Amino acid sequence: MSNMKILDTSAHTKEESVKILSGELEKCPVIILTGPQGGGKTTIAIKMLDGNVGAMFEGRARSAQPVILVRKDFVDKMNLEIFEKRKLPIFEGDEPVCVDVSYFDQLKYLIETVFDVMELGEPELVKQITGLTRKLGVVPEEIELIASDEELVKRRLSRHLDAKERLSTLLDREKEFGIESNLWGIQGAKITDIINREGVADYEEDQISRSVRDFDRIIPTKDMDIADCLIQMLEISNNENKESGFLVLHTDDGEEKIVSDLVVGKNTNSLIGVTLLEVYVGFRQDRALYRAYKHAKEGKLEVIHSYTPNLQEMAYLANPFTPPAEEDFPIMSTADIAAAERFDVIVSVIEADGNVESSSNHRKKELEEIISGIVVLDDEDGQ
Repeated sequence: MSNMKILDTSAHTKEESVKILSGELEKCPVIILTGPQGGGKTTIAIKMLDGNVGAMFEGRARSAQPVILVRKDFVDKMNLEIFEKRKLPIFEGDEPVCVDVSYFDQLKYLIETVFDVMELGEPELVKQITGLTRKLGVVPEEIELIASDEELVKRRLSRHLDAKERLSTLLDREKEFGIESNLWGIQGAKITDIINREGVADYEEDQISRSVRDFDRIIPTKDMDIADCLIQMLEISNNENKESGFLVLHTDDGEEKIVSDLVVGKNTNSLIGVTLLEVYVGFRQDRALYRAYKHAKEGKLEVIHSYTPNLQEMAYLANPFTPPAEEDFPIMSTADIAAAERFDVIVSVIEADGNVESSSNHRKKELEEIISGIVVLDDEDGQ
């Protein structure tokens, strides 16, 4: 593969970015758009769809999904070329039934298997697609779409506002130009009929939209420290019984920095952690041992959220490998433990009474000290 190109979408209008990338697709029949969440991959790709485009594919994992655009003439070629004759678990007499698998079929299979099912990461997906198309004489062009950190967060905070409009445009252009796409939805909106590729709607209240619509409200943390945030969280837990949380970045030189607002979930069963990470930090799929997703920040990221009794207890009871329920349920849910590994972050959970659990024993002690100081201050104020 040639050296990866970079396009700073914050330095161009959307129309300029569309023109630049359409020119790249004219030169190379397969382009793979990578980059952080909020870089503009999906938005610009949808705007690029015209009679020259034959397919637009994305991964569906909860991260910055690469967007694969294939020129129409190359889609036609991939559909005509047979990649393999695949045996089916069906027999006619003693012989297994075989089916022709085209290069285009194999491309779709790779995107779903490598990225969504096995979560092998962006580099592996690009490598596999390159290995496939190279057999037809094409080396895909990988283009990294970037923007400033401030612009990325700004876009992720507001992406739900035009989500239905963008998704409707996708469906309209699919029909108008005969484009194939695998998108079921984007952050903030979903396709209601994925079979017939019709209808666009908001996510339901109990569904995760991966946008700020997942939150009941957002409390700015500009002038707050960690103790201030914990006080707010405890008050919300005790007064509203809603989950709340925020993100902390632990830098390599030992400093702590709050890198998100304090967000409040809509109900006791909300799951705000992953949306918090997606909106304020952004993740890309990059497999390494137990880690499946990687953020771009320098340092260790921590999710601090309040204990959600119904959610944690239901998850505990639903796990067939857990011992019979005792009187006290674990503060850390299986989702918390899994997230700490998959996202390579610290996850710390605070109960309404101030009890703390964390995936890091060291961090648990630090938070317990902070909360004990809060309790002491409250006791003194009450005297």
